[in-house]
Amino acid sequence: MQADLMYTTAQIGMALAGFAGLVTLFGRRARRVDGGLNEIRFRSMIELALTLTTFSLLPLIPFELGSDEAAAWRVASAAYAAATLTFLVHSVRRNRALMGRVLIAGGVTAALLGVCIVESTVLALNAGGYFAPHESGVYFAALFLHFLAAAFFFIRLLYGAFPGDDD
Repeated sequence: MQADLMYTTAQIGMALAGFAGLVTLFGRRARRVDGGLNEIRFRSMIELALTLTTFSLLPLIPFELGSDEAAAWRVASAAYAAATLTFLVHSVRRNRALMGRVLIAGGVTAALLGVCIVESTVLALNAGGYFAPHESGVYFAALFLHFLAAAFFFIRLLYGAFPGDDD
């Protein structure tokens, strides 16, 4: 079990969440960015960062409770797959409720939702042992995709805090 890597990933997730909070709290909102869109970006960023932290640490629990390493990765993959699918459904509902449509940024939103579907599917297959004996590598790949999504929302949130040319 690569505990040091897991702890580092968890710390990165918490740092992203903290910086997103600061950017939102202290940043000036540009007039060119819709408040509802910024709200979705902020909520998604926080949710992604906190779940990145959670799922970076989750495999350590079954392992420390005596499960063999492969079983720990599979259990964590099952929980991660369920959470990813739940996040997808929640995001679609939130987009529709706040913005009146699912694809709020067109192809970008479609790509992010597609990554979420792929990630959930791959994690479910990992939980079922499809990728044995590479469970940890698949899990880390999912964490990496998760990190990229969180970083994307962080960057978008940060850019949304900058004043526009007309300010």
